[in-house]
Amino acid sequence: MNLVAFALVTALVHGPASPFLPTAYEATLLYYAPLYPAWMLALVGTIAASVAEAVNYRLVDWATARPALAGLRERRAVRWSVAVFRRAPFWATALIIFSPLPDTAVRVLAPLSGYPMDRFVLATAVGRFPRLLLIAGLGTLIAVPAWVLGAAGGALVTGALVRRFVGRHRRPRGPRGGAGPALLPARGAIR
Repeated sequence: MNLVAFALVTALVHGPASPFLPTAYEATLLYYAPLYPAWMLALVGTIAASVAEAVNYRLVDWATARPALAGLRERRAVRWSVAVFRRAPFWATALIIFSPLPDTAVRVLAPLSGYPMDRFVLATAVGRFPRLLLIAGLGTLIAVPAWVLGAAGGALVTGALVRRFVGRHRRPRGPRGGAGPALLPARGAIR
């Protein structure tokens, strides 16, 4: 039953809610590390995350086909990013997923570039398995109490959410400390 809960948490954290849960998964993986072999956690985590990535791919593909976001593909920065991604989409995806960098960019670029979903999911699995294996392996070597993991994970998620939502409401300051002019997003800008 614990591995089922682990798989469900993995799918949730790597699914569409992932931009709002930037650090929750590592604490979960470290919590389970003393309970199961590292290879098993990496395998179950990779399979569950791959299912979530397939869902993410379909959602992004669907969303970017909507008329409200159709202009997104025509933006200069997006066209440039897609062109760079197309040079080595498999390894770009695998390396970003393996690294501690946010993986939202490859989640968006893969559908925008027309990269096939099955190859994208395989690339995420190739990057995710060694990452999870490394973290779970460290979790077996270094025992971290559950309350520390919970407190650290909760503090990091809370801090990220506060920074994201409170930062939106700040007004820029003028040269003498007074309120500066309100900056409006460019026409058609996406938040």
